[in-house]
Amino acid sequence: MQSSFFGSQNFFASTPAHQKSSDTLVRSADLSDVNEIGDVLTLSFNNFNDLTLWIYPFIKLSVCEDLRNRLKKTDASHFCLVAVNKITPEKQNCKKIKGTVELSFRTEYGWKGKKTYPYIANLAVSKNYRRQGIGSKLLSKCETIAKEHGFKELYLHVLASNQSGKQLYLRNGYTIRQVETDLYSLFVPSKRRLLLAKSI
Repeated sequence: MQSSFFGSQNFFASTPAHQKSSDTLVRSADLSDVNEIGDVLTLSFNNFNDLTLWIYPFIKLSVCEDLRNRLKKTDASHFCLVAVNKITPEKQNCKKIKGTVELSFRTEYGWKGKKTYPYIANLAVSKNYRRQGIGSKLLSKCETIAKEHGFKELYLHVLASNQSGKQLYLRNGYTIRQVETDLYSLFVPSKRRLLLAKSI
């Protein structure tokens, strides 16, 4: 089957998902993973139908290019992780990458001086592997990395309208620290963001 931006011609096809998180390994991503990660991110953060499907490859192209640039950096303050099968994925007739997440050490400057903190972004699990503990496993790995670098708190944002995302984070010990409201979210409440944090 000919490859494309979609990964394959039937990228929306159902994938067997009988495996659990115990069959899953979390490892660092590399450049060879970009295409599959692009699929997971693009499908997780966008809704496509027959009328909008044509724009999929363009969105994915942008996602992949941004990710590729981040992975090429030798900066030790950025980590991209992927959840994969412990056994050879080809034998399972399923996608290799089940989920992904990024962790970075961000720096802010304020009246109290410089503050560096770990921040989680782009947590996404392929639709066919959700509700199997994979999101929790990716979060746990981020927490381990943050601890190893001496941090005691971890931060992330989630849309207030993202009920499944909020449930995942609250279930894993994250608490809401701030409801962020700007002019846009006043008119579009679904775009209001919540700042969550967890002591580790």
